[in-house]
Amino acid sequence: MELTDTRLLFKNSIKDSEKIWFTSDLHFGHNKEFLYKPRGFNSITEHDETIISNFNSVVSNDDVLVILGDVMLGDNSYGIKCLNRLNGRKFIIRGNHDTDKRWVEYAELSNAWLLDLVLVEKIRGYLCYLSHYPTATSNFDADKPLKQQLLNLSGHTHCKEKFNNLTGSYNVAIDAHNNFPVEFNTIISDVKERLEDGNPRIC
Repeated sequence: MELTDTRLLFKNSIKDSEKIWFTSDLHFGHNKEFLYKPRGFNSITEHDETIISNFNSVVSNDDVLVILGDVMLGDNSYGIKCLNRLNGRKFIIRGNHDTDKRWVEYAELSNAWLLDLVLVEKIRGYLCYLSHYPTATSNFDADKPLKQQLLNLSGHTHCKEKFNNLTGSYNVAIDAHNNFPVEFNTIISDVKERLEDGNPRIC
């Protein structure tokens, strides 16, 4: 499917879906202690099975699941099997570990669609800049209503904090959400709470 067609499919899906979930940095099959130990697991098998179980406990097949990069490392066929087990209509933005070969394999899936490396899209009236890497997008607009600001949703850093203090980006990675995806309404609530606490977005 061409990217322009995928963007239209994504736009229609987020319009029609009751719930829109975001995540990143799943790292299925990444058999390194520095990856799974900080996330609270003793093996990559425990890590992967728990993530799949966590996701499917909250995401239905009618929901949209947006993965902002780094789906897997290691054995591609194993990673694809893990990805296929996740509920939801899955849309993937490319991360630094999503190699050309993996990208081709994602494109062949029947239950996942590929988006641009960076996508600007209006979601529930909020303008969002979707990317794997945290990006400063506020452009000195922190005094404007939230729906007139450009919000960056990203991952990559493996930090447990929900906000990147350098860019003001919102971290959707599983590291910041107890190994679960985060629903879009929760993201907006978190952003509003941060602003109300006197932490303006970085310009």
